[in-house]
Amino acid sequence: MRIRTFTARSMSEALRLVRQELGRDAVILGNRDVAEGVEVTAAIDPTDEPVSDSFQIQDRDLGPNVLPLEVGDDEDQLPEEAERLLRAVAFHGAPLEVNEKLCRRAAQVNDPSLTISLAAGVEEVFRFSPFGRPSDNALVLVGPPGAGKTVVAAKYAVESVLSGRPLKIATTDIERPGGEMRLMELAEILDNRPVRLTPGRRLEWSGPRIIDTEGVNPFDDSDIQKLRETIEINDAEPVLVLPAGGDPYEYEDIAYVFAELGVTRLVATRIDTARRIGGILAAASTGLSFAAAGASPVIADGLYPLTPTALARLILNDPDGAAELDEDRKHA
Repeated sequence: MRIRTFTARSMSEALRLVRQELGRDAVILGNRDVAEGVEVTAAIDPTDEPVSDSFQIQDRDLGPNVLPLEVGDDEDQLPEEAERLLRAVAFHGAPLEVNEKLCRRAAQVNDPSLTISLAAGVEEVFRFSPFGRPSDNALVLVGPPGAGKTVVAAKYAVESVLSGRPLKIATTDIERPGGEMRLMELAEILDNRPVRLTPGRRLEWSGPRIIDTEGVNPFDDSDIQKLRETIEINDAEPVLVLPAGGDPYEYEDIAYVFAELGVTRLVATRIDTARRIGGILAAASTGLSFAAAGASPVIADGLYPLTPTALARLILNDPDGAAELDEDRKHA
């Protein structure tokens, strides 16, 4: 595969250069604003062999171009909505293959709403598995230090009470000064004091339960082994918690590490304070399912269910505005 980068004053001019140099079968991998205007990265397979696995599109009926909207010979202008889509997706900094898949699918949806079109791409690229009503299974919240696991545990506990299915709370974050304090304070209000779990101890409770764990270094084997013991002895489902705004490629590595522990679902936190969510998108693109999102430090605000439409809104959202999850909000 031959990959080229083109710089031009406008998106339309950059796309003309792509078509001129690489032909109409070129795939747009991504774009970003630069001092000179806009930079577009495109690729073409000169031997007409199938695209490599890293850029393979599952739906083979889709055309070879990211956008079926060609630059006209007269005005030479990229349609406004298409340009908005390309810029919005590229802004978040997700890996190029993720951006390419999102844009390609969105371009195939004939809907006047750009949100709906992008939601189709989101639904194809990512998986969604919301928490729903608390069951008799155990959840273990895992992730690096400062990811927001304790806040997620508190919000989930509040929602379970309001749903009429209270759960038992436990924490292994008992060595770090103040580590369990916020959870303890909330539990006092709910009259549900958390159990302090030491390594190797099982939470003896047959009903719904959630375990907040201490933050670990995902690249430290000893940390991961201790966490594995907590998960296995409690026969629990590990759920990864990651804050928005992190480096996409770092988050990919982290997601793969936790997937080896049995993690299949992801909770994205601090959506309200991050301008870019490329890291979260990168983590989910490894195969993890979105379970929920946190968009407020206020416990009573609860967790938000992430749907394809809600995630599309976040991608298209004004980066200087507030996170728009209100229509999909699940109140605590």
